[in-house]
Amino acid sequence: MAEKDKRTYVKVHDGLPDHPKIIEAGGEAGWLYICGLAYASRQLTDGVLPKRLVRRLTDGSNPEANASALVRVGLWHDGEHACPKCPQAGPDSYVIHDYLDHQRSASEVADLRAKRAAAGQRGGKRSGESRRAAAKPEANGEALASGLVKQTRSKTEPETETETEEEQKTSRTSAKSSDDPPREDVEQVCKHLATVIENGGDKRPRITAKWRTDMRRLFDIDGITPDQAITAIDWAHANDFWQAHILSPAKLREKYPTLRRQAAAERAKRAPQGPQTAPHDTNTMTAEEKKNVLRIA
Repeated sequence: MAEKDKRTYVKVHDGLPDHPKIIEAGGEAGWLYICGLAYASRQLTDGVLPKRLVRRLTDGSNPEANASALVRVGLWHDGEHACPKCPQAGPDSYVIHDYLDHQRSASEVADLRAKRAAAGQRGGKRSGESRRAAAKPEANGEALASGLVKQTRSKTEPETETETEEEQKTSRTSAKSSDDPPREDVEQVCKHLATVIENGGDKRPRITAKWRTDMRRLFDIDGITPDQAITAIDWAHANDFWQAHILSPAKLREKYPTLRRQAAAERAKRAPQGPQTAPHDTNTMTAEEKKNVLRIA
């Protein structure tokens, strides 16, 4: 029996080599960024990197300069920084920006390991009971077989694998259990997302029962309006980074708070300095003007 894979893994999206920040920082800095992710995942540091170890992370020609480039483009922070989303660290450390948005935290890895250890113990106990029951002589072999406990194999995927398989299972369950009639607002936003994805060059996705369920939860549980959802979709697919990530209602729902914060920060940067005129009254706007207002901010 093959030994289970106990290594930790990092998640890196396939558009990383072409990301504007990686291009600006340079190839050696990009490799240093990957090595930093690997170190933080392996050592369970939640994205904190000691500055003294930067030279040991890669064999680049100038690790300190590459680290400074990563800080300059915003992929890393100095330990004491102003980013509200990332944890603080000491002055002798760097912090990987948005590490906990994309990678598992140390506590999540510990919980996962504990759950897998408990599952393995339960599986071993059931296996022993099954072997003892099979060895016990019975007059009716079929009756014995029907009484055996079905054993569920525990997962053996890497600890930080993507959640694709889990989402597919949820999709199948939702499709079978949802008897609600189609809702006009849900259908409208689902079709808008599918069209935006198709316009971006990808195959048009099929609107499944899970799509509708996740979109309905975005409206009914999270309190997001259809107009806000459409604006978030349009903003994300105009962004070089987010257009590769917001490809389903589930991902839109998961990342909506992050999209809102980033859109607000982007709008604040573009806002003119000095005295401001009074805001427009949306009651007098046309439908096209309202559509151009960034509601998710």
